[in-house]
Amino acid sequence: MLSVIRVMIASEDSTFSKLFSATTQPSEGLSVVGMYTSGIGLMDAIRHDKPDVLLIDFMLPGVNTLTILHEINRLSSEERPTVYVLSSFASPETVAECHRLGVCFFLRKPIDIASLIDLISRYGISSRHSLYQPKAQPSWLDVFMYVTQILTSLQIPAHVAGYGYVRECIMLTLADTSTADSVTKILYPTVAKNNNTTWTSVERDIRNAIEIAWKRSNGYMPGFSTVRRPPNREFILTIVDRVRCEMHLDQNYPDQIQRGIF
Repeated sequence: MLSVIRVMIASEDSTFSKLFSATTQPSEGLSVVGMYTSGIGLMDAIRHDKPDVLLIDFMLPGVNTLTILHEINRLSSEERPTVYVLSSFASPETVAECHRLGVCFFLRKPIDIASLIDLISRYGISSRHSLYQPKAQPSWLDVFMYVTQILTSLQIPAHVAGYGYVRECIMLTLADTSTADSVTKILYPTVAKNNNTTWTSVERDIRNAIEIAWKRSNGYMPGFSTVRRPPNREFILTIVDRVRCEMHLDQNYPDQIQRGIF
């Protein structure tokens, strides 16, 4: 039997809410269980209806959205929905606070409905609090899947060659940070050899993938500067540092990454 992801929407934009609701179908795994145009009574609805996913506008009338997020964060894991915050603009400090409070995705408006539905379908109930739930000893697959989730949340399209190349660069750098010290002599050539291409193609395709994500997010990618597209090396090292910190990895982890399992 198909498991249906139950979505609650809290947004002043009733047109967006109605369009999202009209686009989703329980037969396809998504169902809208409530639509609210303000924050009044929202927490009561969350406790009563227990949605799997909450789509909430950061500028929600009637309440401070951060207050709502604090209250959600205090719910038990069974009651706590996976939270997607929608915003036209927010400072890096605000985004960081949202992630600290367990927000899984902070998405810049306007948002493509089809892409949002696809994102929820893949990650809607994968986590009730954050992208990664700590384990004593995360496996290589845990690391690989977490990197994949981060790239998806940053809106890098999976169909372009640079998506796979940048993921492989991140995995190789997690295995040995020194590889990123010489991207053109070590990192790119290694990825190029694994994929039967040239290192210049790897560099170009990664740059193109980041450029697409930058444009999709209207110049805002959580964790990166808001004034310029991040260069390849900065992008790779920023995600490597995030993964290492959040998954509590050693400097060189694990050995099988170095053996080129992708």
